[in-house]
Amino acid sequence: MKILKISSEQVRRVLQGYVREVENKRSGKVKSSDKKFEGTKAKGDSLVITARSEEVKKAREAYEKLPGVRKNLVDELKSRIESGKYNVTSKEVADKIIHRAVVDKSV
Repeated sequence: MKILKISSEQVRRVLQGYVREVENKRSGKVKSSDKKFEGTKAKGDSLVITARSEEVKKAREAYEKLPGVRKNLVDELKSRIESGKYNVTSKEVADKIIHRAVVDKSV
């Protein structure tokens, strides 16, 4: 079983995109790809917006449930680093950087 890890950065990007889209609709800005929908009945538009707002609501709830900074873990790591007992290879660091960059970019 593969574990999917969603970072707070990914959630933040999704929410920013949604907010930008809603602001554009409120200000009357319409993307050229959306112009074909101009003049459609409000009923059709409200269904799309409602479905999206539910998704955003769920994403926001998930984001709010993310744990904050756990001071005890930060302090423990800090002390291990200062005492020289925390050893990570450069390969492990590089792998993690690349993995996070790929995951963040794909969302």
